[in-house]
Amino acid sequence: MTDNQTCTVYPWCAEAGNHTMHASDYTEAPTPDGYGDRVLPANVMAEDAAPYIGWLDLDLTPAQTRARVAELRRHLDAVAALADIVGGQAPLDPAADLYTVTAPGTDGALIGAEILHLDDPKPGSPVAHLAVYSEQGADADLDVAGADKLIADLESFLPRLRALRNHLATLTPDGATEVRP
Repeated sequence: MTDNQTCTVYPWCAEAGNHTMHASDYTEAPTPDGYGDRVLPANVMAEDAAPYIGWLDLDLTPAQTRARVAELRRHLDAVAALADIVGGQAPLDPAADLYTVTAPGTDGALIGAEILHLDDPKPGSPVAHLAVYSEQGADADLDVAGADKLIADLESFLPRLRALRNHLATLTPDGATEVRP
């Protein structure tokens, strides 16, 4: 292999020339920290063993990476809730049963999600389900600004959808909310 030839071992490897340590390009958060440093850089790497994800100063498997991402999502939801407090928005209600998303040019909700409690659940079966649906007649033709607004609204909807999911996970077989320390 010449010095400028791409890696022939892994298609994701960004290293060129003769190398034994394989590494993909980094992915990182789009905003640097207050000192201009990269935030949360991660990449795929491999040397003598199977590829792994290099992230958070750890060598992670795919399952470990997904678990860490879920932890960070919960943290980012909590940070977004701080912005809601300062911005005067209502905080997420962990016991809420319904959240919706609107879009420019629509008369009402475009997407909704709610916890539906079953009237007669079978013993040992779930007592509720999370229903996610689009509203009929809520179609909208969006321009760029409208699409940007919808994307922002959907991004703010995701923590609410996760809050509904978390609320659903706390429901006991009798439909009561489980008390967690």
